[in-house]
Amino acid sequence: MSKEKEIEMLKEKLDYYTLVAADDEFDAGKVIKIVKRLEELEPTEAPKKSVDEFLDDFWKYCEEREREEKILV
Repeated sequence: MSKEKEIEMLKEKLDYYTLVAADDEFDAGKVIKIVKRLEELEPTEAPKKSVDEFLDDFWKYCEEREREEKILV
């Protein structure tokens, strides 16, 4: 598989887990593996944040999505 195809496939999986998957389908371990592999294939310069800061941002994002879903229902 070419590098570009693998990146595209990984991004599609990441989109699924972050945008489509129901709570019971969400797998944080798989998301972390996908992100790590994407970083290997397509390195980016990450901001200087600690893991705890990234996790805090992630959980804030999740809470906001839950709030938005409740509003839509």
